[in-house]
Amino acid sequence: MRVLVVSQAEKTHMLGLIPQAWALRAAGHEVRVASQPALLRAVSRTGLPAVPVGRDHLFHQLLTTMRGLGFGDTGGFDMARSDPEAQGLDYLLDGYRQFVRLWWHPVNAPMLDDLADFCRWWRPDLVLWEPTTFAAPVAARASGAAHARVLWGMDVFSRTRRRFLGRLAELPAGDREDPLAEWLESSAARVGTDFSEELVSGQATLDPYPAGLRLAPEAGIRHLPLRYVPYNGPAVVPDWLRAPGRRRRVCLTLGSGPSERFDDRYRLPLGELLESIAELDVEVVATLSADQSAGLGRVPGNVRVVEHVPLHALMPRCSAVVHHGGAGTFCTAVFHGVPQLILPEFAMAQYAFDEPLLAAHVTELEGGLTLEGAHLTGKEVTRQVGRLLDEPRFAEGARRLSERAREMPSPADLVPVLEGLAAEHRRV
Repeated sequence: MRVLVVSQAEKTHMLGLIPQAWALRAAGHEVRVASQPALLRAVSRTGLPAVPVGRDHLFHQLLTTMRGLGFGDTGGFDMARSDPEAQGLDYLLDGYRQFVRLWWHPVNAPMLDDLADFCRWWRPDLVLWEPTTFAAPVAARASGAAHARVLWGMDVFSRTRRRFLGRLAELPAGDREDPLAEWLESSAARVGTDFSEELVSGQATLDPYPAGLRLAPEAGIRHLPLRYVPYNGPAVVPDWLRAPGRRRRVCLTLGSGPSERFDDRYRLPLGELLESIAELDVEVVATLSADQSAGLGRVPGNVRVVEHVPLHALMPRCSAVVHHGGAGTFCTAVFHGVPQLILPEFAMAQYAFDEPLLAAHVTELEGGLTLEGAHLTGKEVTRQVGRLLDEPRFAEGARRLSERAREMPSPADLVPVLEGLAAEHRRV
C-alpha cells in the first residue's frame, strides 16, 4: 500500500514518525514523507522520499505575540492542567480560540491546499500524522485515505476535547461555539470535503507511552500502544562515547530550540546549572546548540559540551539525565531506563505543553525527580542529581518503566494493524 507520513515543519515532531514509517517501508510498502520546505533537508536525511507541500509557516515568529496573549505563561492555555478552572467552559473556549488562531491555523493553512492536491494525485491508502498537523486528516479525507495520529506527547489533546465537548453540550444549541470544529469545517470545505470528529482525533491513535505514564484513552478513541524507538536523525557515534567513562556520566540536554525562543524567565542561568552539576564526582555531557552554549565562558573540567550527539547512543551510557521535559528526551530516557531530573522551567521559557505532567508522572513512579519554581537553584539541582545517582530506588523505578516500554508492540508489530486500518477505512 501507499503510505504518506505528514508533519508540519517542526523537526522533533517529524522525527517521532520515522520509526513507524521505516517499519512500513521495510515491510514492502511505498512510503513518502510530506512537509513544508523548511523541513525538507531533515526529511531527506531520514532516507525516505521527501515531498514538499505548500509554504513555510511563521509560528515561531509569532511566539512573542503569543506570549503577550498568555501562551506559554502560567495564565495561558495549558491542556495538561486538571484543576477545576482548567475544566471550565470559559477556560477551554478561550484556549481553543487562542490555539486555533495563533498555532494550528498558522502552521497548517500554508500547506493544506498543496497537500490535498498531492493526496488526490498520489492516492495514498494511509496517512500518518502528528497531532498538530490537522491538514493531514483533512487531505486524507478529501482523497479517501485512511489516517491515524502518531502521538509525540501525552494525549492531552483528546482529554481536552472530551472536556470541552462535555461543557459545550450543557449550552443551548444556539449558544455553542467550537473554534476547532469551525476552523476544521472551513478547511475541509476548502478542499471539497466535510468535517467530522475524526479530523481531530484520527481513525486511530498510536501512543508511545507505557502504562503508568500514558493518559487513559478517551471514549471513542481507537488506541494503539506503540513502543517508542529512539531516533534523532543521522548521527555519528564519537570516539569518546565508545569507551567507558571514568566517572558516572550525567547528560544535560535542554532541547533543540534556538536561543531566540528563550527569554529571561530562567531562574537558573545555564552556566550556573552546569557548574552546579559539575560539583558532583561525575562526567557531565551537555548537548547544547551553538546558540545555547554561546556566552557560557569557561566550563568546569569534568563538563563536556557537544553541539550534537545522538541521544539514543549517549543515553545508555548515562547514570542520570537532566532535561527540560521534552517528549523525545523523556521517552528516550524511559526506553533506556535512565533516572531523570526534569526542569520544566526551561521548557516554559520556550512554550510549555505536557512537560510538567510528564515530570509529575515519572516522579510518582520513582523513575525520576522534578525541580521547578523557587526550588530551581544550583544547590538543589546538585542535591537532586546526587539522589538519582545514589538512591537505588530511582534506578529501579527507571528500570521498571523501561521494561514496560519495551513490552509494548514495536513499529514492526503495528504494520499489520495499520494494513487492517487502511483496508477498513480507505475509500476507493
